[in-house]
Parts: sequence; C-alpha cells; structure tokens
Amino acid sequence: MQRIIAEELKLDRSAMDLFDKQDEEDDFSGVDKGSRAEIPDVGRLIFNRTMGRTLLVIFQNGSDDEIDFGNFGIPIFDWSGNMIVWTFQGRFRLDLSIKDKVKSANIYLSVSFTISSIIRSAQIIDYLTKNEILKLVHEEASQVLHDISPTLITDCWLYLCLLYFDRDYDEYAHGSNYWVCDGIIPGEGSASWETGQRVHEAIRLEYLHTKKYITFFHWSPVDLIEEKKKSAWISVTSKNVKNQVIPTVPEDATSYFLTLAKSDRLNAVPKNLFHQSIKLCVLRLSCCTFSFASPPFICCRNLKFILLDSCRDEDVEFIDDIDVEFIDDIDKNHVIEWEFLKSLWVLDIRDTNWDWILSPSKMVLMTELRELNLKVVGASSCVWDMTKLELTWLCNIQILRVIDSSTFFTTLVQDPFMGMQNLELLDLSGNSVMEVLPNISIARRMKVLILDGCAGLKQVESAALPKSLESFSFDGFGRASKWKNSLHMPEKQVRPSVHANKVPPKVSKISLEGCEQLKNVFLRGLPNLKELNLSDTAIQELDLEAMQVLQLECLFILGCRNLRRLKWSDAGHPCLKLLCIDCRGKEERGPINDCWQYDSSQPLVHIVITDSKFLRAFKISGDSHGNIFGITDSHQHFHIHLASSVGQRKVIGDNGEGVTILGSEGQPYMDVLNKVIEKDNGEASLAQACTHHLPLGRHIEIAGGYNWESEKQIKRRMEHLMAKAESFHMHDHPSVTTGNLETQFYETQFPNISWCCIQRCPKLHTVFLLDQYPMGIDSFEKMETLCVSHLLAAQCIWSRKLRFQRPFIASPNALQMVVYSFQSFNAFQNLRYIHLHSCPRLKFVLPWYFHTLAKLETIHITYCAELRQIFLKGKPYEGEVATSIIFPSLKCVHLHELPMLHHICEIDMFAPALETIVLRGCWSLMQLPAISSGRALDKSLAVVDCEKDWWDKLKWDGLEASRPLFSPRHSRYYKKAMPRLSVLR
Repeated sequence: MQRIIAEELKLDRSAMDLFDKQDEEDDFSGVDKGSRAEIPDVGRLIFNRTMGRTLLVIFQNGSDDEIDFGNFGIPIFDWSGNMIVWTFQGRFRLDLSIKDKVKSANIYLSVSFTISSIIRSAQIIDYLTKNEILKLVHEEASQVLHDISPTLITDCWLYLCLLYFDRDYDEYAHGSNYWVCDGIIPGEGSASWETGQRVHEAIRLEYLHTKKYITFFHWSPVDLIEEKKKSAWISVTSKNVKNQVIPTVPEDATSYFLTLAKSDRLNAVPKNLFHQSIKLCVLRLSCCTFSFASPPFICCRNLKFILLDSCRDEDVEFIDDIDVEFIDDIDKNHVIEWEFLKSLWVLDIRDTNWDWILSPSKMVLMTELRELNLKVVGASSCVWDMTKLELTWLCNIQILRVIDSSTFFTTLVQDPFMGMQNLELLDLSGNSVMEVLPNISIARRMKVLILDGCAGLKQVESAALPKSLESFSFDGFGRASKWKNSLHMPEKQVRPSVHANKVPPKVSKISLEGCEQLKNVFLRGLPNLKELNLSDTAIQELDLEAMQVLQLECLFILGCRNLRRLKWSDAGHPCLKLLCIDCRGKEERGPINDCWQYDSSQPLVHIVITDSKFLRAFKISGDSHGNIFGITDSHQHFHIHLASSVGQRKVIGDNGEGVTILGSEGQPYMDVLNKVIEKDNGEASLAQACTHHLPLGRHIEIAGGYNWESEKQIKRRMEHLMAKAESFHMHDHPSVTTGNLETQFYETQFPNISWCCIQRCPKLHTVFLLDQYPMGIDSFEKMETLCVSHLLAAQCIWSRKLRFQRPFIASPNALQMVVYSFQSFNAFQNLRYIHLHSCPRLKFVLPWYFHTLAKLETIHITYCAELRQIFLKGKPYEGEVATSIIFPSLKCVHLHELPMLHHICEIDMFAPALETIVLRGCWSLMQLPAISSGRALDKSLAVVDCEKDWWDKLKWDGLEASRPLFSPRHSRYYKKAMPRLSVLR
C-alpha cells in the first residue's frame, strides 16, 4: 500500500529503491509478504511531499481491519484539514461485523436493503424493486475487473449464490469450471478458462450469499435469478422434492444440481429425468442411485461437466446377482449412446465406484477431456479388471487428480502419462499402496505435483520428473480436505493438522534436482526421509523446522540463485550430517567435490552464498564445546564461502602447472607484474604455499563486498565461525579493513587456524587488528602458514600494539600467582611459513618480544616497497622484552625488491639452521642473521644468493663468527659497468 502511494505521488527512484532494499531484507529475515511493515524513511518522504496540502483520500479497504494512514506518511490529523473516505465493501464482500472494527471514524454510513426499501441509519430513504437491486449488484460487479463485462461477472456471482444458498457445492474446486461449461463465460480454448480463473480469484467467495445473510438482505438470490429469467440454472435438494418425486429437467436447463441426503435415500433416479435436456451442459449428482451401465443422462449430448458424489449403482443395489456377459453385451450395444463423452471437458467422480466409465472403450471417447478427478474411487464388485485402466488416450488432459484411489496403481506404474503432453497438474494424494512414482517426465508442461499422504512411496527421483515443475507437495500428515480449481498447492487451512495415517510415510529420498522452474516446495511429516536434493531449482525459502523431517541426514541445495532463507535455528532438528548450499549457477560454481566425497562419520556443512544475510537464519554458537550451527560435535566440518562474481587468472607454480587463483581485476599493472613474476619465479613459492594447503575440515572463504558494519548480527556469526575455523581465505573484498573483521573483544584469536590467505583487498589496512585487549596465550596457536598478497593499503600484518596475557597458575596457598615459563606460551608455536607479496605500504609484519619462534622455517617476502622490519620490537602487556630471538628451525629466507628493509628482526636474531638466503633489491639491509651459535658442525654452508654489490657492503659487526659459514653466490648475468661519460653527444 505504501508503495502504491509513493507511485501516485511520483516519488523519485531513490524512494522506490528503498522498497526493493527492504523487500530483500525481509526476504532474508523470513518476514511473510503479508506481514511486512511500512518503511519509516519512505513515510518521511511521503509526509514531506504532502505536508502543506489539503488532501482527500478515497480508499477502498480490502482488509478486515482499520488502517492507520499515519504509518504510510500521510498526515491525517484533526488540525490538518485532510480527510479519508473509505469503504470496506467491494467485490461482493459483505461483512456484517465490520462496524464493530471501525474505531476512529467520525461518520459511519451503513446500507441495509430489502426488496421493498433501502434503509440508512434506521430511516427509510427509498423503495427498491428487484430490478433496482439487480442494478446495484451490476454496479458492484463493475468494480471487480474493469476489462471484463459487469453483466458476465454478475451472472457468475448469482450462479454461485444459487448453488451455495442451500448447500456447499465446493465453489473453490469448480467455480470457474461451472461458468465456462455452462456458457456464462463464452468462447473456447484457453482464453475462456483464463477469464474464468481471473473472475474466480477476484470475487470474494467467502462472502457468498448464504442463508446467514437473509437477516441483512431479506431476499434470496432466487429472487434476482427469477428477475433475470435464469431458469436454466436448477438446484434440487431432498428438502424441496415433494412425495419423493423428482420433476423432469426442463428443456432449457443448462445446469442441474441434484443433492439427496445420505440418510434419506430415494429410489433410483428416474430413467427419463433428462430425456428433454438437450441443452444441459453442467450436471452434478450427489447421493443418487442410477444404473451405471446405462445412466439416465446418457442422452445429454451437450454435457461438458459431470460430477458424481457418493452415488450408487442401481444394478448392484437392487439386483442380487449380475450376469457379467450380459453387462458386456450392454456395453457393446451402447457405444453410440455414449457419444456425449466426446464433448466432455470435466469429469469428477467422488466416493463412487463407477469403474464402468473408466473402461478403455469409454476413455477412448474422452478426447476433449480437460480435467479428470477421481476421489475415493475403486473397482465395483463386478465387470472391470482395473489393471486395464488406460489414461494414454487423454491427450488434452490438463488436470488429473487420482486421490485415495489406490486400486488404479497396479497399472499407473507402467508409463500411463505417455500421451499427456498438456498435463499441468497431477495430484496422487492419499494413494498409500503406491511404492514407485510413475514416470511423468514426458509431461513437459506439468507445473504442480502433489503426493500428500502417499505413505508407501519409497523414493522420488528427479529422472522421473518433468523439468517444467513449479510446485511440489509431499505432506506426510495426509491429503488436503479440499482443492482449488487453480494450479496451486493446497493451502494451510485445508491441510490436516495431525497425522491422518497410523503408518508413517516410507519415503527416504526425494530428489528434485534440475527442476529449474520449481519455486514452491511443501514437505512435512516425513520421519524416514534421509536425503533431500533441491539443487538447480528456483526455491527462495526452506523451513527445516516446519518440515518435521527428524531423520534427514543429507540436504543438497546447489545452484539455487534465488535462495534467500534456510530456517534452521535448531540444528538438532534435523541433525544433518551433510548440508551443501551453493547459491551460484552451474557455470560459476563448477564441481563441488566437498559434497560428493565426504566422510559420513564427520558432519559437513558446505555453504557458498552470494549474500552474507543468508546466515541470519542459522543458529551459530561460539561456545567452548564446539557448538557450530547448533550441533555439538567436535568433529563437525564446515566450508563457508561468501562468494561474489570474480574473474580468474593462473599463476605458474614450481612444477610448471597452472594454478588457478581467483580474481585479479582492478590491480594496476598486474599484467606487467605477472610477466616479471613468471620470469624470476617470484610468486612460485606463494602459489605453492596456497595450493598445497587445500581447505581443511573447517574452512571459511570470503570473496565479495559485504558491509560488516551494517550487519552486526552477521558479523557476530562470522566471529563465532572464525574462532572454530582451521583454514581461512579472504580475497577480492572491496571494503573490508581488517582480516579478522575487527573482532578485538575476543581474547583468543584464531586458536584453530592452520593456514590463512589474504589477497586483493584494497582497503585493508591491518590484517589482524589486535590493539584493544591483550590476546590469550592460545591465539594463533595452530597457525602454520600465512599467505598475504596484493594488499595495497596494508601497513602491517599484526598491529603494533599486539600483546599477550602472561600464562599463570595459582600457587598452593592460592594467595599468589606464579608465572609459567615460556614453554607454556602457545601463540605462534606452530608457525612455519610466512609468504608476503605485493603489499607496497607494508611497514612491518609481527611485533615480537619473546625469545623464540620455534618452528618458523620459511620467510618469503617480495615487492613490499616500504617494508622496514619483518619482526618489530614489541611492547609486552607485562614483563620484560627479550634482547634476542632464536629461530631454531629457520631454513630459507627469500627477500625480493624490499628497498626500505633495514632489519629482518629489530633485535638480535639467531638462525642456526639457516640453509638459503635469496635477496634481490634489498639495498638498505646491512646485516644477516647470526648462524654460528648452536649450528651443527657437519652442516653445510648457508648459501646467500644476492647481488655482488650488496654483499660487498654488508656489515659484520658482532657476526664475525658467522661470516665464514655463509657462501655467497651471484648471478652470472649481473649488470655491466655503466659508462662514466654521458652517452648523449
């Protein structure tokens, strides 16, 4: 409503964008479309546009409650002079209690009329005839649909009023069918059915003119129908049948409804009841008895609609023994008389075992049949073997319902839908004996498949389904009590609230993979379901809690671009072992090996999403018991990938094979740098480090633009996940400023991370911002590899104020605290590899004030023009700073194009195991690490591959003992001596 007001006021595009943005927010938050509130920002824009004007708002309220226009932004105040004139009526909506719901109206006008007068405010204003009331109804009809004749809509409404006045004739199931088949809506083909459906949806059927409205109107629809001379519509019930004699149907009748009471059955329907009914098009018989072999309406050649409800066969009721051969002879001799089946459009049989009309000789005549409904229909006590049921003749069938009619399913498994190219809806509800779903893939126009209450069905395979499917329903509670004459699944109010069957459904696997048009999926009460595959569908939302599938183990939702929400706040219901979600298309995602190759003993959650808002639906806890996605399992694995559309490039590794690294767009001179890198193998070690470490059991990848500041709730969820992650990869994020999302309030950072890779984040200034609080002793405890590249704004890896809490234990008297030795300090105790590349503003890597980095083996840093120190002298939270650092495992140091580098370590550095140093372009570095102390006597010399000029300028103060342990090597293609004179003459 607020959007319509904004459009009427012609607000600019920015205002309309607010609606789209809020709709997206509500989609991810799971807000129902009918419950979405007004947008305050839009309300202010509307208020500013309308303030200062005098307004008259004419509003036709379609709801059942009063609406506050102030929420929309329209100023309706006593002093404003603005006024609203509204009505709660329209589309034949007659709510007698609406007056009690109106609270704030200054003036209330109600209209009540009878055949003789119209009353307003208890005062007689004028006298109305039937014809005048009919004109009022005609005027009401003109407001329903402006492009359809009001006369047509009036006739449609009066038709249903007549039928519904004495009895519920299931107007929702066949309302539009009645109109089209009777000829009220003229024309042939799909246009007339579409018109009927539109009128059916527009008229408020819940307010049909029933007997409860007599006290308000003081007239019945029969009065108006007589005024229109519509004697062609006839409704007969047992109450208005005198002396149990049913009058003959008039010659002009087009619709005939005969409803008898089950408790007071009459004799058989007279055989000559329809002998004059040459124009009869619509026929409904309820609780009637007639001869199934020779029905009384067999002479009605223009029948378009037949509905039989709870009817009995006269031959079975009144004859004890039937001669089967005699019945066969009757059927052969009456082929010509059954020709009315050729013009039949709708056939609906309920609670009637009339298998005679379903025999092959009759089905072959139904070439024009559009809709076939069989509900609680089975074989009679004689005549036909139902294994002969043939549906392949129904080439024009569009709607087929076989409900609670399990007798037929001995044949339905044998490709019964071969010729049904036009089938759009198939309802097989309540057929509990069906174990195998028939192959319906040939029905290429099918949109709706309903399997509610099919308790015996074991599997639903995508190979048996048409790709055109739009809606799928499998309700384990049972079938719906009613259906609508539309291509929609049953609504909530007509579904059972508890299990209707004592035996639970057997289905263990449902695969709807590849149904690209599938938007609506209703699953509930399937306790044996273990695998559900909704990949490559168009679903937008899935509620695992409402589904009640407690044994579900595997859920696949791959390639679902429209997916907005997966409601699973209580992940123990169901307790999934494998959850695979990927919101990208096939061409973007490629193979998902994690989903198809997994260890069933280790639960895995694999999520690739293009919007972080998707995580709102998950319960993600960060407690110390390994509680992830609500599942307490220390062995649970998860792969979370926040993706975006990025390009790809290949980096050549040491083995010469191409290694794909996502994204490099937007980096200046990247093509030139890549050529340089490939020539001197500068990034080979980086590529090798990143590709050797594939995603571990708990992996997070962030690639794309997400505003963490505006998504506090999502940020907290990511913090919980990062605390459990074993591998972490962030790349191509245009707005993030820190790699740890500034999660400074956590004392322990990344305690389980094994490898971390950060790439191409142009605004990231600090990889790990840890200035606010001292870190716990287990922070970065398991980190082995750090890969950082192409961070244009990063000034440090770990922030300058990095501090750690001192480990301690309580003394025996519990009055003093005894400090642990350094061996109890766990931070960085497993760090082995540091790889940095192309971070032009980087100044240092890690502030360090402890005595050692025990397992560090490789330092590989290239193209960091402003790097001054690798290991900066840190400032401890408490205690003293070490005067030297020992690197007992350091073997390789590769430094390339670091012109500002002064020190590898700001304080003294000892590396007794050093084997190789490769340096290029590090002209400010004046000293090498000391390697003499603790070096094995039999260890070979440490090779130093460097420029000869740089080697000659090295300073050896305090390193005299280490100098003979280095073996310098210089490039054979070293620069030539430059001429002393100018080359320009």
